[in-house]
Amino acid sequence: MADSRYTLPKASKRGAAEAEALNRQLLAVEADIEAGRLSEAAATLNQLVVAHPKDGRLYVAGWLLANKAGNVEAAYQSARHAVALAPTSGTALYCLSDAEHKRGNIDAARKSVEQALLYTPTNLLVLQHAINLANAQSDHAVSERYLRTAFAQNSEIPHIKTMIGNSLRYQSRHDESELWLNEAITLDADDADAHHGLAMIAYLRDQHAKAAEHLAHALRVRPDDDGFLYMNAIFSGETPALQPEGMARGLFDRYAKSFDTHLVGALKYRVPHLIAKMIVERFPERNLNVLDLGCGTGLLGAELGSINGYFVGVDLSLPMLEEAKKRSVYSRLHHVNLLDSLDATDASEYEVIVAADVLIYIGALDVLIRNCFKVLKPGGWLFFSCEAAADDGPDFVLRKSMRYAQTTQYVTRLLGATGFAAPSIQAIDLRMEQDTVIPGYLVAVQKPA
Repeated sequence: MADSRYTLPKASKRGAAEAEALNRQLLAVEADIEAGRLSEAAATLNQLVVAHPKDGRLYVAGWLLANKAGNVEAAYQSARHAVALAPTSGTALYCLSDAEHKRGNIDAARKSVEQALLYTPTNLLVLQHAINLANAQSDHAVSERYLRTAFAQNSEIPHIKTMIGNSLRYQSRHDESELWLNEAITLDADDADAHHGLAMIAYLRDQHAKAAEHLAHALRVRPDDDGFLYMNAIFSGETPALQPEGMARGLFDRYAKSFDTHLVGALKYRVPHLIAKMIVERFPERNLNVLDLGCGTGLLGAELGSINGYFVGVDLSLPMLEEAKKRSVYSRLHHVNLLDSLDATDASEYEVIVAADVLIYIGALDVLIRNCFKVLKPGGWLFFSCEAAADDGPDFVLRKSMRYAQTTQYVTRLLGATGFAAPSIQAIDLRMEQDTVIPGYLVAVQKPA
């Protein structure tokens, strides 16, 4: 850490010689840990804990040792002891925040790091940790606040202007964002993330030449970046068939902890509720096997509840699956791309397949629908939602939100060509977005028995 790990309040008064001896022993323990001599460090630390059981610094060292050993639970317990002994120590609170984060408890980690900053408000390592945690939950306003604090401490932090600029961009504060990002490329003309941010702002403003120019700079620096290549295709007038996996994964990895509250609460998302109702209407005895494609945090599982069969969820975001696991509804959860999952699944496995609000990341649906038909049992049902594209336009479009919309004519044509029966298509309001209703539709279609 930027500050000494061993500046916690002493548990009792000691003579100068005794205090100095203990400091030297603690530094020797840290040296052993950093050198990988974990057994030696543990032996010394155990002796010190017996001699000084109320010295919180020993538990900070224990946290460090457990981290080095990859023992997440031991690191957590050590950090808890450190905070119990030194509750106003920013160092101890940082250790607890780090331990909570590694255990997957981001809310608790954020609470601890916020407390740490009350006592060490200018510690750059603690600020960096706070920024990362805020970004993990897409809390860009808080991330911006911490970034500005760090900038005030040291304006020479590499790419900090880019980070501030992009945090502003994620909040749709584009004029401010543009100022910071332009300053960033003045300092470093090869800052790919700053160029990408400026390209996205220009794209949203329909400044196509400017967007293409900045993206060309970004690609010159990172020519194999899937996200940059995807945007380059869009700027060139193409409509890619689907979004790169990494783009969607990165979004949902960050979004997992706040997903339910934001999507269901703020955005008024009700698709899982509607689909669960339709499933129960068709399977009132709940004797069925369900495949939930892009299951996210398990909102369908929360609405449908337990079934007499296996309930399988797949998602490309591991943090999302960790949240879904907490529902205690799914039989199995698989960390995999939904298209790959369907391709690898045997024929006639499921009575129901659901794809709720996931086709917004896939434009061309022919492969998905064909494989859903394969995987469904005869008489099985496919339920999915789409954003609505105008029927007098192309089969699918990519909106500036980076989400796809399909026409009902396209979907109906694909389903019929694949062998499905005539679909039921219900127009619905999918969600709210910046106080605007996003129109869509819900499809229920059966594979002939």
